[in-house]
Amino acid sequence: MGGHENMRENKGRYAGRIEDLPLVDTPGLDKGITKRVVFGPGRFWGDHVARYFTCAPGVKTPFHSHDWPHYVFVINGDAIGTIGDDTYSLAPGSWAYVPPDIAHFFENIGNTDFNFL
Repeated sequence: MGGHENMRENKGRYAGRIEDLPLVDTPGLDKGITKRVVFGPGRFWGDHVARYFTCAPGVKTPFHSHDWPHYVFVINGDAIGTIGDDTYSLAPGSWAYVPPDIAHFFENIGNTDFNFL
């Protein structure tokens, strides 16, 4: 799928608020976690996906691994990220890299939502 085809699928809407994007129903995500696709197949980026997650206070993502990497950018909130055997403090402006096939999770340790791309 080429870039111009992706643009036509979005009917000329090239900007907006992330919170206005539809929620993606994802089996296995705990209550208190939401996911939205910002860019991906059918949304301007044919072979990758940029997703936006919100984790409520006290909530953590499932401990899991998969065969693709994650590039994480923290937008809001405070969390710990466990990637393999290492744990990192994450705050707004932080980044994290999760290599393929490495187990990981993120836990909101703050009093506000933890938002990350």
